[in-house]
Amino acid sequence: MTFGTRFALSILIVLAALLGLSLCGYNYWEPEPQKEAFIPFSLASAESTPVELPICMDEATREQIKAVMLEALDNSLKNHIEHVFEIWLKDERGQPGRARTGVQQGIKAYLGARKGVADWAPPLCSG
Repeated sequence: MTFGTRFALSILIVLAALLGLSLCGYNYWEPEPQKEAFIPFSLASAESTPVELPICMDEATREQIKAVMLEALDNSLKNHIEHVFEIWLKDERGQPGRARTGVQQGIKAYLGARKGVADWAPPLCSG
């Protein structure tokens, strides 16, 4: 017998042995079906809705948080413009149009976020 024939015969024997074991062991290990304990929990959690409690704070805390948010927005716009310029230095294709578009998008997002900060008014805590 050649090596190829012996190899193919070995593979066939192994496959036949695995098939025989699988047929003998079919339905042997778990004669009873498993209990489905997880299903009711998953259905109950799917039906629940999160409750968002309003954040209350005093006027000084609200103004301090707004100042932090505005400073973060200023830093983010500065970082964005630096990043756009770094891209321009690495890749001149389509510049300065691409840089102009990127800066305009950054400014639009910055102004929208500043408006959101200005409109943000959590309720004052009572008591």
